[in-house]
Amino acid sequence: MSGIEAIGAIAPSALTAIEVPASTSGAQAADFRQMLGDGIAKLDDNLRVADHQLRAMAAGENVAVHDVMISMEQARMQLMFMVEVRNRAVEAYQELMRMQL
Repeated sequence: MSGIEAIGAIAPSALTAIEVPASTSGAQAADFRQMLGDGIAKLDDNLRVADHQLRAMAAGENVAVHDVMISMEQARMQLMFMVEVRNRAVEAYQELMRMQL
């Protein structure tokens, strides 16, 4: 068992490679909004692809079953992720509403 190495400390050079962009909160809000919109568009595209492949397979077209299952699972995973993002956003909004000013 001489092939196992101990876990070492993080090298200081690795810490300097991480940069936090200096941007304003307005730009961050626009970036988040853009990221959220892109995620929803990608989810919609994946749902449409999965639906199209499933309908093609049901119609008897030459579609591989594993491709249909993979696209359906990808769409399901992305949908679950977006539902969780929504849940977290709602929780954050509710927490803000409970704050006393």
